[in-house]
Amino acid sequence: MSRKHSYEIPQTLLRNIKRVPEEYPVALLLRHSIREEFGAGDIGNNIPITDYGKAIAFELGRFLGERLRSLHSSPLLRCVQTAQALREGVGYYLDISEHRFLGDPGIFVLDGALAWSNWEAMGNEGVMRHLASENYALPGMADPECAAQELLRYMLLVMDGSSGVHVFVTHDTILGPVVARFLRQTHEVAKGPLFLEGALFWRSHVGVNVAYRDESLLVL
Repeated sequence: MSRKHSYEIPQTLLRNIKRVPEEYPVALLLRHSIREEFGAGDIGNNIPITDYGKAIAFELGRFLGERLRSLHSSPLLRCVQTAQALREGVGYYLDISEHRFLGDPGIFVLDGALAWSNWEAMGNEGVMRHLASENYALPGMADPECAAQELLRYMLLVMDGSSGVHVFVTHDTILGPVVARFLRQTHEVAKGPLFLEGALFWRSHVGVNVAYRDESLLVL
């Protein structure tokens, strides 16, 4: 069995979904499922998820079941396909709302052409570390702390007080830095979000909470 086909939905995500209170609206900021490999020089905009990636996203949808209230996605193919597979797993129809905060270009990017020079100079890991820990903007990019806060505000707003899980399918370059900003743990970015790994955010009577991997904290 190949490594990809032995991949499972992260168990910490499944545990966290079980633990979050059902009476609150909960935002699940989720990395897309397993994708095809990038070709040389390919920035990956049209890269699909694999058949196995569709299968495990379907299983996550089944796991969420009736708790799933809404689906939101980066406009890029692999994220939309992940949202579609989640919907198939749930077994009832939900619209999929696409938003460029989640990708193409994403919350951290203001000018895609200018921002690409950062990836050429620093590589993906270097850009992610910067977004996770630095307090100034790279060329063509937003202030990282302000951008992370803006994405959280967007998710809390569009849930509109509806209890249940609201999924926002995105990319590692967004999920990793946002989680690191709120948990104040830059090393989490270095590990990199796995496929179908996600962070849960919800507002309770005491403030905004986040759960990611084995951490669960009040962050605001």
